Amino acid sequence: MTLTLRASSALALLALATGPVLADEYNYATFVPPQAANNVLALQPAFDTIAAETGGEVQITMFAGGQLLGGQDMLAGVRDGIADLGFVIPVYAPSDLPNSVVISDMMPYGSDPIAVAGASLQTMLMDCPQCVQEFADNNLVYLGGHVPTPYRLLCRTNVASLADIEGLRMRGGSGAMSRIAQSLGGTPVNMGAGDMYEALERGQLDCVVGPIAWLRQYSLGEVIGSVLGEPLGVLGGLGLVTWNTDSWNAMSDEQKQLMLRQMPGIVARATIDGYIADDADVRAQYEGTVAFNDSVPEIRAELDRINAEGLPAIMDAARDRGATDPDAIAAAYLRNLEHWQDLARDRIQGDTDALAEVLWEEIYSKVSF
Repeated sequence: MTLTLRASSALALLALATGPVLADEYNYATFVPPQAANNVLALQPAFDTIAAETGGEVQITMFAGGQLLGGQDMLAGVRDGIADLGFVIPVYAPSDLPNSVVISDMMPYGSDPIAVAGASLQTMLMDCPQCVQEFADNNLVYLGGHVPTPYRLLCRTNVASLADIEGLRMRGGSGAMSRIAQSLGGTPVNMGAGDMYEALERGQLDCVVGPIAWLRQYSLGEVIGSVLGEPLGVLGGLGLVTWNTDSWNAMSDEQKQLMLRQMPGIVARATIDGYIADDADVRAQYEGTVAFNDSVPEIRAELDRINAEGLPAIMDAARDRGATDPDAIAAAYLRNLEHWQDLARDRIQGDTDALAEVLWEEIYSKVSF
């Protein structure tokens, strides 16, 4: 197995004989910028905690901003051991992860990030064995991930009506979002997140479907003129922490458990302290230079119509790419979403620690890896 930056087994044996045991060093790859909340608020504190609790025996080093792997290369790179773990997005690899993409394609049906975070994780880890298996078939262990805030239309020009959308080239990022873009009159464009800024700057792209936080996270606020506030949905199923199977199995059971115990906090901090907090902060930052068109009733009505009629098309697309029983996955997700909407309202109430606690109770304490 190829494990970059890790001590070889021969060196480890030598160290046992001649001195202190070398630390197990793992590298984490992500395409998002180093300053992103995913990295600063969610992952790095967890990596630091693991290092401290293992007495330095497990060290995870982050390579952000595509230093090691880009978003489109992530699945293959982690699978092949170029990175030990990384941020794998299923919609970037639909032929490899056809079942997991079903959860992401249910994006239009959830608007509360906290509820979607719980529902997507519960569906993936507890109600979709074929999802877990397809990660395993790619030499990966999916531990979970956060969700962003609702995706909206971030456009170069001022988009304030349905007529303004006609013919605009939109980067959607998922099949469901591409179908929505097309139904609204736009033209979907397949493009990685790292290419958005340059495409907008050069006029090759008119809009990006994404959260408000991207105005700062990807510096899109420099090239975006308006944000259409009607929410398009919340993207779930992200693999913020996805391990190479060989690297995962190189850890002891105790070390794996330490990593697992960090997952609820990673998800909660990335979702609440990261994206939810960032949306409000970023909006305030760009309020004077970007037009925020919060309520457009004709677009809301059109989105509601699209969503009411859209599930069969999502299921057909899933079957076409090889998903097995996507209807059951979608039904489980909608059932879990209702449950987590109740939890979000009654128990979590926007509190990061509460979300982490409920994620452990409802999901992570009940699954094994």
